[in-house]
Amino acid sequence: MRQMRSEHGQATVLFAISAVALLSMGALSLDAGRAYVLVQQLKTAADAAALAGGQDLPSNPVQASVDAQATAAANGVQSADVTVSVGQSNQTITVTTTGTVPYYFAPLFGVDSGTFSQTSVVEVGPQSQLQGAVPLGVFEQPFVYGQTYTLKAGAGGGGCGNYMALDLNGSSDGNGDNGASQYETNLEDGYPQTMTIGDGVPTETGDMVGPTDTGLKTRQSSDPNSNYQTVLPTSPRVLYLPIISPSDCGKSSVTILGFAAFYLQSVNGGDVTGQFMHLVVDGQFGSSAGDYGLEAERLIQ
Repeated sequence: MRQMRSEHGQATVLFAISAVALLSMGALSLDAGRAYVLVQQLKTAADAAALAGGQDLPSNPVQASVDAQATAAANGVQSADVTVSVGQSNQTITVTTTGTVPYYFAPLFGVDSGTFSQTSVVEVGPQSQLQGAVPLGVFEQPFVYGQTYTLKAGAGGGGCGNYMALDLNGSSDGNGDNGASQYETNLEDGYPQTMTIGDGVPTETGDMVGPTDTGLKTRQSSDPNSNYQTVLPTSPRVLYLPIISPSDCGKSSVTILGFAAFYLQSVNGGDVTGQFMHLVVDGQFGSSAGDYGLEAERLIQ
């Protein structure tokens, strides 16, 4: 009988010890869960801030830092807890966010809080591929943001029969000139296939006044109230097109040297003008013959 009481007492003690251990583990898991939520918030803020800052690279590293700080703040991280640095070549931006979470139960074990940091790095580089290009090619030259350039010559303005138009479908399917209707469709909707730096594409001979005016005025009318400062990258008035090598007379092949974006300013009698833009969009990296303003960005950390 005395042995049974002894065993019962031992079981009670073991149960009490086990219960305390289980409760402690459960309490600590709550603190661990709060720490996990904070880490995820810090990472989300760091990613968003780095991507926002990357939109200004490589041309404006100061603004990149400002935009990264503002985006981190919008995601709940105070400026004192955000560190931003731009790489020496202005091709990368690194954002580190830091936060502290107070613990409810860990203080029982001498730990009052936990401090965590998350780092995100975005890399920016020349766009090496392009889908949705308009069938116009601008010759390689020095470009200035906001300045107006001729994107296509109008009637009587071409040289040797070329007016800066491209026969993109002829380059893709081998059928040669697909005619005015396909050219107009590509102007209005963008060429659906992917173009890559180094590709050779044939020129489109003739001034193509009617298709040019119809296709691009459709784009203008789809976003009539935008301007160079306020236009969105997805606007139909943003023309994405290749920068090309000089062409020979008549039907000839030109080489894609890079890609650029222009705000569609005017179209009249086949003459097209646009303002040179700096844009950072999703895409593929690659080497380019120069800085043509159209960059791709990606998270590398």
